Amino acid sequence: MSSFTRPYARAFLEAAPAGYDFGAFLEAGETMTKAFAANPSLRAFLLAPNVPREAKSRTITALAAKAGLDEYGARFLQVLLRNHRLLEAGEVFRALRDLNDELRNILRVRVTVPAPLTDAQRKTVESAIAARTGMTVQTQIDLDPKLLGGFIARAGSRVFDGSVAAAVRRFQTQVKERTGA
Repeated sequence: MSSFTRPYARAFLEAAPAGYDFGAFLEAGETMTKAFAANPSLRAFLLAPNVPREAKSRTITALAAKAGLDEYGARFLQVLLRNHRLLEAGEVFRALRDLNDELRNILRVRVTVPAPLTDAQRKTVESAIAARTGMTVQTQIDLDPKLLGGFIARAGSRVFDGSVAAAVRRFQTQVKERTGA
């Protein structure tokens, strides 16, 4: 993540009106980010030094309206445009989501399991991680049929390995320690 992303995210959060819907902003922002990534001519247009800023600004205003951004969110994109950071908006949005989660004590966890989970199983995994971290947990589930059983959860650099393979390794270590083998 670039060094400028967190200050932009913090400024956005601090200046946001009371009760601002960050989820809706981030959803619309993701739409904008995908549009920038998928359209080379749009990127070229926004980067072209010979295109007047006003033309770029009108384009961003139109795209923001199509994406469903509110006035505050659209003004933020204009700030990014003015500061030549618009094409890095995806990084800013990720930093904003992370900072907002941090302030709300939310931990986003990517959980890998061998087969689809029921709602009850998902809640059990979330509760187990919440108990260890003291945070509210939101999971994204990935399937990996090579996993024998259990789960592996990743939250940033933290890994919670509740897999069968990890349990076997722990058992082997305990046996070696007790038997001196």
